[in-house]
Order: sequence, then C-alpha cells, then structure tokens
Amino acid sequence: MRRTSSIATIIFFTTMVIISSCQCNREKKGQISATSLVKRTEVKIHIERFEKDLFSISPDSMSLAILNLKAKYGELFDIFNYALKLGSPKDPRYPQALKKFITDYFENLSYNKVIDVYPNLDNLTNELNKAFTTYKEYFPDKRVPRVYTWLSGWNRAVVTSDTILGIGLDLFLGRNCEFYTELQLAKYIRYTLQREYIVPECIKTWAITQFEFKDSAYNVLSKMLYEAKIQFFAKKILPDTPDSLLFGFTTNQVKWCDNNREQMWTYLVEHKMLFSTDLMTIKKLVDPAPFTLYFTKESPGQATVWLGYKIIEAYMNNNKEIKLPQLMEEKDYQKILRKSNFKP
Repeated sequence: MRRTSSIATIIFFTTMVIISSCQCNREKKGQISATSLVKRTEVKIHIERFEKDLFSISPDSMSLAILNLKAKYGELFDIFNYALKLGSPKDPRYPQALKKFITDYFENLSYNKVIDVYPNLDNLTNELNKAFTTYKEYFPDKRVPRVYTWLSGWNRAVVTSDTILGIGLDLFLGRNCEFYTELQLAKYIRYTLQREYIVPECIKTWAITQFEFKDSAYNVLSKMLYEAKIQFFAKKILPDTPDSLLFGFTTNQVKWCDNNREQMWTYLVEHKMLFSTDLMTIKKLVDPAPFTLYFTKESPGQATVWLGYKIIEAYMNNNKEIKLPQLMEEKDYQKILRKSNFKP
C-alpha cells in the first residue's frame, strides 16, 4: 500500500452506574437472570475526528495549528506523525512536511470521500456504546479505550495502543470504492472494507491489545485457537452479529466451512499439522488470504480459525464453570483442545 500506517484512535468515555431493573413478578417466581443482578456500567463514547481538525488547518498558520493538535490529540498525534513518516514536530522541517500532506491532491480526495460517506458518526457511536457496555459487564476492571477517526494512508483499518483505538475511515468506504481499485487491493481484502465491519474490527483489535498472544509453543494449534478466542470474544461482545460478518466470510464460505469441518480436521491431523512450528505453514493456515492453500479454492482464508472457533465453542459448552475472562487468560491450548472433546 502507499504508506505503512498504524492507526490509533481514542475513546473518551464517562461511566454511569445504572441500578439493575427489579422485575418483581420474576423475583417472586425465582426467575431472576444472572445479568439482572449485575449493575450495568453504561459506556458513553465521544469519537474525536482527527481528520476534520487536520484538514481544516490553514497552511498559513501551521505553527499554532501544530501546537493545538498536539495539545488535543496527544498520543494519536504522535502515532500519526510516525505512521505517515512526517517526522517530529520539534524538527524545523516538520511544518513544511505537514503542509505538504494536507495539501496533497490524493489525500484531499480521500478526505472528501470520507466526509461524504461519514458526514456524522452517530450510528457508529451508538454501536460502540453498546459494544463496550457489554465489554464492561464481562470485564468491569478493564479500561475502555478512547476513540478517534483519522486517515490511515489506506493501510490499517483499525489499530490500538493500551489506551486508544483508531479507526481509519479511509478503509471503510465500501468494497467498490475507486481508490481500492487504483491501489490494486486484492478482492478478499476489499470485501471487508465496508461500514458494517467497523465495530467488529474495533472489538477484535481491542481484544488483541488486551489479551496478547503468549504461549511457549508457537504452532498451528496455538495460533489458530488464539485467533479463534478473539473471534469468540467478539461474538460475546456482539452477540447479534452473524459469523459471516465476524470472520469476513461470504455466506457461501461459512457454509463451506460448516460442510467441511470433518475434512479440514482430518487433513490437519493426518498431515500432522496441528503441532507444526513451521512459520510458513502457520501463515498459510491462519493468516488472511483469498483461500486456505491446503484446502479447496472454495474455502475462505482462515478456515482453520473458523474450525478453532468451533473448538472454543465446544470447550465452553463442555466446561460451563469457565467464563469469558478465564477463557481469554487461558494460554494452554492443548488443554483447551483436550477439554473441548471436539468431534467435528
């Protein structure tokens, strides 16, 4: 892609403790649900639009604008400069570098398209409020990120740090956006560059930040089950989201996975791939791709992650005492497989 970028956007939030609703009739019948006994922490998100402030700068007032951006956006501003390779604001050449960026013809085309597609973010804000409210129910002691939007340089859709979450709106302009064609992005990549993928990608990327991959045995099994845990986490936070949207699969690809789970599992076992530590094998089985190389061309890339997702489901169904926080902290992937009693 044109630039190597890593996005970071930040959530400013306030929390409100709401007293659980008292359903008197159900109490009398002893039918109170577990969630009704838990106080909900309603998350309120305010999304800061870095790209709007950036492209409203007058080229004649760069020095003051730089100070204002630094004061308002802090870490995001630092990440922006690093990702776009603009240098340090302390460098005397920096104002000219920033001026060149905001007056660039193609960057302005991108910005205008973003504003056209996303004149406001009300719906996105509401969806993130709901998602992170659910997140706080599962993880009351975890922080919620601050959220920003910006232009990512057509590189990374969502990136996080420990405290911020960044949404590159230039990578959610619709799979048929002319920019993606000109950039020669592969079809399987363009497929998820849609509005409806923003929140699932935010939740999954935040999960990766909060629950990093750590395992002494880096092999196919551990990597596929780690990625599957991230998908399972997203499903719990976004329970109404279909699997096709969570995985970025077409409906037919989901059906293919469901119809071929036994064949996939048999192939991995018979070819002794589950415990392979070969980096290329892991990459071919777990990384995004137009299809999974070891299976048919009708398979989606990351079909093994979908298979791992079914293992995680079986593990949780067969071990009811284990809750989502415990699952996300579990790093013994052979134990997960063994206790799942997975039978494809």
